[in-house]
Amino acid sequence: MGKLTTNRVVVLGACLGLIMLVANATAQTGAIPSTRGMGQQTQPKGGPNHTAAERNSGCQRIIAECKKLGFIPGQWKQDNGLWKDCFDPIVKGNGGATRDGKPISVPVSSSDIQSCRASEGHHMR
Repeated sequence: MGKLTTNRVVVLGACLGLIMLVANATAQTGAIPSTRGMGQQTQPKGGPNHTAAERNSGCQRIIAECKKLGFIPGQWKQDNGLWKDCFDPIVKGNGGATRDGKPISVPVSSSDIQSCRASEGHHMR
């Protein structure tokens, strides 16, 4: 093999290695969830578009009360989800928070609910 061919193989191999290294680093860092907002979300941001709620102080108080009662993001299949089982029923007004099919009283003020509904206005039915 000639010196020119050997140099080309070495350079192309180095380029390929660099490309693979960058692609691997990008894939690894791209999977890290955002810590913006509440920072404790296990569901992907923007699923039901709760980002507006996380910015509103009334919504934040409702979320905090739901968390105090033990509701956890992402546990909606176990009837213990922060959003589906506690937050959404309170804010959307289609019942109250439930656990195991039984209603749970969440101590939130009506002004917090109204404030939160205003920020979530485009989600109301």
